[in-house]
Amino acid sequence: MEETQDKKQINITSIALIALVVICFFAAFVVSFFVIFMKKAYETLPEPQELADIQPSLVSKVYASDGSLIHEFSVERRFWVPLDSIPDVLVNAVISIEDKRFYSHWGVDLIRILGAMAQNVVSREYDQGASTLTQQLVRNVYFTRKKTLSRKVREILTAIQVEKYYTKEEIIELYLNTIYLGSGSYGVSAAAQRYFSKNVWELNLNEAAVLAGVIQLPEYYRPDIEKNSERITVRRRSVLRGMQRAGFISQEEFETTDALEIPSNPFVSKTERASYFVEQIRKELEKKFGTNTLYNGGLSIYTTIDPLAQLAAEAAMQDHLVQLQKAQNRYFVDKAAAYKLIGVTRSEMMDNFSALYTANEDVFKNLPDSIKLRRLEASVLAMDVNTGAVRVMIGGRDFSKSRFNRALQGIRQPGSSFKPFVYAAAMTNGFTPASVVVDRPVTVIDEARGDTWRPENHDREFYGEMTIRAALRKSVNLIAVQVIQAVGPEKVVEVARKMGFKNRIYPVIALAMGTCEVTNLEMTRAYCAFANHGVMPEPYFVERVLDRNRKIIFENEVKTNQVIEPALAELMTSLMQDVVLRGTAASIRSEGGFLRPAAGKTGTTNNYTDAWFVGYTPQIACGVWVGTDRGMPMGLGITGSRGAIPIWTPTMKSLHRNLPEENFTFGSAGGLQRAEICPVSHGTANKYCPNPYAELFLSGRLPEECSVHTTQSKRDTSNVLDYFGTTPTQKNTGSGLMF
Repeated sequence: MEETQDKKQINITSIALIALVVICFFAAFVVSFFVIFMKKAYETLPEPQELADIQPSLVSKVYASDGSLIHEFSVERRFWVPLDSIPDVLVNAVISIEDKRFYSHWGVDLIRILGAMAQNVVSREYDQGASTLTQQLVRNVYFTRKKTLSRKVREILTAIQVEKYYTKEEIIELYLNTIYLGSGSYGVSAAAQRYFSKNVWELNLNEAAVLAGVIQLPEYYRPDIEKNSERITVRRRSVLRGMQRAGFISQEEFETTDALEIPSNPFVSKTERASYFVEQIRKELEKKFGTNTLYNGGLSIYTTIDPLAQLAAEAAMQDHLVQLQKAQNRYFVDKAAAYKLIGVTRSEMMDNFSALYTANEDVFKNLPDSIKLRRLEASVLAMDVNTGAVRVMIGGRDFSKSRFNRALQGIRQPGSSFKPFVYAAAMTNGFTPASVVVDRPVTVIDEARGDTWRPENHDREFYGEMTIRAALRKSVNLIAVQVIQAVGPEKVVEVARKMGFKNRIYPVIALAMGTCEVTNLEMTRAYCAFANHGVMPEPYFVERVLDRNRKIIFENEVKTNQVIEPALAELMTSLMQDVVLRGTAASIRSEGGFLRPAAGKTGTTNNYTDAWFVGYTPQIACGVWVGTDRGMPMGLGITGSRGAIPIWTPTMKSLHRNLPEENFTFGSAGGLQRAEICPVSHGTANKYCPNPYAELFLSGRLPEECSVHTTQSKRDTSNVLDYFGTTPTQKNTGSGLMF
């Protein structure tokens, strides 16, 4: 019996020992696991320097030259505001609903944790959170919202650390500027603007309570969505009740505010302007500062663009292209007999072109002359002639359909708008504005190829003897061809290269008619040199960039280069003034009503595929190109005057709205001479020459004195007009300066 009891005692003891060993082993395992878990948790916590310098992503803002906002770059739409700019009513609302013991806990609220645990056990669901504002802050800054034990532990540990680095005021400021509040808005400033179209410091109790209520489930409680109205009303009541219990508001304020409608005045962004300009800004700054800094760095980017002139240019372009497009549509309808393919009359097709084309696109898409090939495009570029600041830029008709920037990237033939560079070369190689060339048929022989080319004037007429001034004014092709033959195309290429042209320019006679390849930027920049006494500026788009602390991290330096002599630039301006006053660009004044001193040149290429006008005042140069991307003809008569000037004129009117009127100056730096010229011989007039006209010359380039009118020359008094001179209405192809 005793032996049996001994055996039982031994068995019990053995079992107890085994159990103790198991318990000890399990305890050691749990402790080891806990130690390893906590060690790994600590290892993955943010570094001290990260904790000490929380830098949430901020919106980078792009400003126009007048300080207005034109665009924002961001991943998270957030604007930083200091705590003293956030109203107490909003701070109190947030604390009341999110963390009522915020000022007394040390990052973790144990009372709230125990209460939440009890509530979750009762409900058998995880429906009661216990995160403090500090925990929410570190979750937003450092962690994801994924619910795991590891993340929660790291969140608690980090929150405790953050409380050591920051005061309560600093934590609430960080929290209110980082919290997500729905609709892509981060921080109370962005949310106040988004939902109420207000600055955050302007919020009242009603708006503050609604905004505080949004925090829990941002998209669920957004006040700008009608279906959320009932639930945000209930949520606002909870916020107000919390504020009332905490003593932040009275019972009367609770009841009055609770009875109000949910406020909602959603902000409609007006910053999506000047898309091609903004895209150029993005490319430049992304290259300079990197994508992260541009989109998250809270930069303030001050640009050169004139927003009102940009809008005027965009409106003018859209309106004008709609009218010009009708000619393209007619061309398509008639050449392809498009109306027959869909069983409608020609007039029905023309009257309802857009709708019918869209509805029957599958029928038309394989036609060799699809209207898609004939969609008109345009580019506009305007620059300050002294600094190179780009004031207006349009790269195409619709940025959303084509990001190809025709102002900077579009390579086209300039037509007659290239003639000023031909004549600039001529002025330094024996020609003067009073030089006379006979407008006559010309045959150009290419000996290398054995080809012949017979250029023509635009109107296929011949004008006989003409001065260089008159030839440029009327854009006479055959005169320009003879001039480049005399000067040599190599001289023209030399001038063009000096003035910034980098694309293909071959030293051929056809260069007289603009058969090279240029961009609008190159043309406009080169014309700046004519306007600015031979000094050509480098174009730029950004004036300066400030970081989130308002420190300047980039500031543009104006760069210029003297590319031609001042006297030559001024002489060419004098010649191109005539183009505007009474030449191919006279519609600027007669139809457009732009009356300021201006100069420039129209350009039209073969078959009306390109229409140009590049012109300038003493302050601004502007180039306009109109055409199709595929180089299709635009239709008979779509010249630079008809195609480009209707866009140029309203653009320049707006650009000059606040600028004082300035006149061109001639000879202020020397190098020019004025002289009276005989209208018959085009030599320097003497006292016997009838009706001499004023002309400008490079110093030392005056023509010889008139040999037609002398003391020996007998004047025929039988013809009254000859005796007293020509009448103002009579054609005079040699007249010079107009005063």
